[in-house]
Amino acid sequence: MDRELFERRLAVLRALIAGLLAILALRLWQVQIVQGDYFLRLSQENGLRVTSIAAPRGLIVDRRGRPIVANRPAFTVAVLPMEMRHPREEVPLLARLLALDPQDVTRRLAASRDRPFEPVRLRRDVPKEVVAAVEESRMDLPGVLVEIEPVRQYIYRDLAAHLLGYLGEISDAELRSLRAQGYGPGELIGKDGIERAYDRYLRGRNGQIQVEVDAQGRPFRTLGTVPAVPGDTVVLGLDLDVQRAAEAALGDRAGAVVAMDPANGAIVAMVSHPAFDPDLFSAGITRAAWSSLLRDPRQPLIDRAIQGGYPTGSVFKIVTASAALDLGLVNPDTRFYCPGFYNLGGHIFHDHEAHGHLNFLDAIAQSCNVVFWTVSRPVGPEHLAAYARMFGLGQRTGIDLPQESRGVVPDPGWKRRVYRQPWYAGDTLNTAVGQGYVLATPLQVARMLAAVANGGELVTPHVVTEVRSPEGQVVARIAPPSAGRVRVSAQTMAVLQAGLAAVVTRGTASSIQIPGLAVAGKTGTAENPHGKPHAWFAGYAPADAPRLVVVAIVENAGFGAEFAAPIVRRVVEAAFGIPAAPSGDRR
Repeated sequence: MDRELFERRLAVLRALIAGLLAILALRLWQVQIVQGDYFLRLSQENGLRVTSIAAPRGLIVDRRGRPIVANRPAFTVAVLPMEMRHPREEVPLLARLLALDPQDVTRRLAASRDRPFEPVRLRRDVPKEVVAAVEESRMDLPGVLVEIEPVRQYIYRDLAAHLLGYLGEISDAELRSLRAQGYGPGELIGKDGIERAYDRYLRGRNGQIQVEVDAQGRPFRTLGTVPAVPGDTVVLGLDLDVQRAAEAALGDRAGAVVAMDPANGAIVAMVSHPAFDPDLFSAGITRAAWSSLLRDPRQPLIDRAIQGGYPTGSVFKIVTASAALDLGLVNPDTRFYCPGFYNLGGHIFHDHEAHGHLNFLDAIAQSCNVVFWTVSRPVGPEHLAAYARMFGLGQRTGIDLPQESRGVVPDPGWKRRVYRQPWYAGDTLNTAVGQGYVLATPLQVARMLAAVANGGELVTPHVVTEVRSPEGQVVARIAPPSAGRVRVSAQTMAVLQAGLAAVVTRGTASSIQIPGLAVAGKTGTAENPHGKPHAWFAGYAPADAPRLVVVAIVENAGFGAEFAAPIVRRVVEAAFGIPAAPSGDRR
């Protein structure tokens, strides 16, 4: 009985073994015969690695060809997800070596799950000692790559930071829309400024390298290389010397400076303070650094030159004067009396001083509010708004930079739409002197003044003048057409020009006269409900044949003649090669 049971069990065991052998044979036949070609190809691919070679981004140079933004070589640590064997052990080790949060590494690897053959770049610009530590742990980190990539180098740190912009890793949304143009995951892409606006020229074309690797994923033989093609060089209208002078003149105060060629709109200098260091973004900004920039109460990420909406103060009187003159309500010799205040239905509007008897030309030179309040009533709010828009206020200038603001040109219809309130006579008075609801960017004011300087053309500002290939050939010339003309009479334009010249020769900005160079312009002191007034000065030189417009605004400073006009003087001196006079010699 026991023997029969034993033999029965032995038969079952034999049958089980035979079945398993049959299954194994069938599987071997499937793997080797049916799917042999597939697994042979997969085996070959596992021994090969194809990775991209990052193209050096194009240079950004000033109008004289002096580099402002270049590149430098740096180490990048990346991971090939398909080659990781034990992620639970490898991720914490790699995160510790790279000083990263393990959860961030895990999230990045998970996000690339559908791209297992593409390297996930974890950290750029890695110090040499960290690279050495990664190499020492190579046996425990299969799939980890150490590459040499070019990273952005902003040669003058925060100089022209907002104009130049910065880089950031391409987002999923950007990748979906740009993959067809050759963009890949993990690439750095322009996020703001010129880096963003001209990314298609600057980015170049990535190359590829195919290498054979051993069992530990270490490359031991290069099989083929497609070299990267560097990006194009972007040439600015900016003059590095003038930019430096503008940065130094504004100093650490909050505000902006714009210098522009009134003939064609080329930006010669553009400053926004406070600024930031674009190098923080070159290799991917840390969360802590990004959070610090966002929380900074000074708002260093805002480009005040093109995004800052400010009341213009008396600079707006250019608009009010043009309307009054062009409508035939005044002429240069029209006489007024300024007692230092204006009575509107029992409400007193105070001027900064009592100017006494003066004509309209002197009213421009002395920035007499009473005169402009007086003429604003017959001009009316609709005409004030129409002439302001004619000078380009309340609309984007079309500059080749992202995120430009429109500003505000108010009129009765606008106030009804926005505030659901009627327009009052006091609103007209405020608008006439650039207060109330009026908001403009420094760039808009620069274009307005350029239209006076050049005789009426509304130029389109642009920071880039041309794009050149790495070999020096011109790829594109940037010369946007004008946005039209300011349609005022020649007589009106001549009076405006004479009035702005008188501002410097005998008016509110007489202290910034430059021997041998005639300057014209307009001061502005814009009331600010959050502190001291904003100081404005908008000027151009030479007054009789303008080649440069300069606008400066200093936030919460005080009078434009005292705080903004000297900035413009220093910029003009730098642009025309005039040695700066000692402060004691300035009248």
